[in-house]
Amino acid sequence: MSNTQLRVISAIGLLLILVAAFVLGREASLILIGIVGVLVLDEFVCNFLEFSRRHVSYVIAQVSFVLGFAYFNFFEVGDLFFKSFNNAGIVLDVVMLLFLFMSKSDSKVLKRSLKGLTFLMGVLFLIPFLNLTALAHFEAWRALFTGLIVLNFSVDTGAWFFGRMFGSKKLWPSVSPKKTVEGFLGGVLCSVILSGIFWMTTFNTISFQLVVAFLIIACCAQLGDLVQSKMKRQFNIKDSSNLIPGHGGMYDRVDSLLFVAPLFLFVIRNLR
Repeated sequence: MSNTQLRVISAIGLLLILVAAFVLGREASLILIGIVGVLVLDEFVCNFLEFSRRHVSYVIAQVSFVLGFAYFNFFEVGDLFFKSFNNAGIVLDVVMLLFLFMSKSDSKVLKRSLKGLTFLMGVLFLIPFLNLTALAHFEAWRALFTGLIVLNFSVDTGAWFFGRMFGSKKLWPSVSPKKTVEGFLGGVLCSVILSGIFWMTTFNTISFQLVVAFLIIACCAQLGDLVQSKMKRQFNIKDSSNLIPGHGGMYDRVDSLLFVAPLFLFVIRNLR
């Protein structure tokens, strides 16, 4: 079986799991996102930072993530907390962009710093995941999640298609050798068009401000991919794991989604 066939089959399987969670309801969807968070944290601590699952820092990171995730999604659900985490998520995105544009590709500073703070990784990953799960607490939560998925993953699909068909000019070879300028622009274009169509069809409204927001978020989805690509180079790994056949790890699948979740939540809170 070719890698493309594996990717298609795995993608269909992931989509069916997601649809099943949506059908089962809000709680099932939150539990699924929580499981994804545990897997992403596991990949980062074990494969990026090279800690054993028996290490005390790994245990502290996972326990803090699970307790925080459960507390803010099932026990203390409040707009004040989600606003605070939304602001923290945007700040974290800015920090990651500074890392992308300012750090050297062969720098080991990030790895040394994070290895010393592994016990805090649960709290760090909790920030983007709570920005994602905040959408589940809106009345139209299924439509909002679907809108975010359309916006984010149409970037990947459009970038793959336009890069494969028309790509010739490399975007940033030292960070991600396969990405092209044509793929970047095509991915953004596809995302904005499909997101606009989805929004008009679902909510019967669209505005210039919302289109601009979609444009910015689509660009940031590409930057989120580049952030992880640069991290992989600095940590000297190819994939976050081999959990998903043809796709790599769970973190490989949701890296840009986690990056854009704070921006999408900010737009929903202020422009919708």
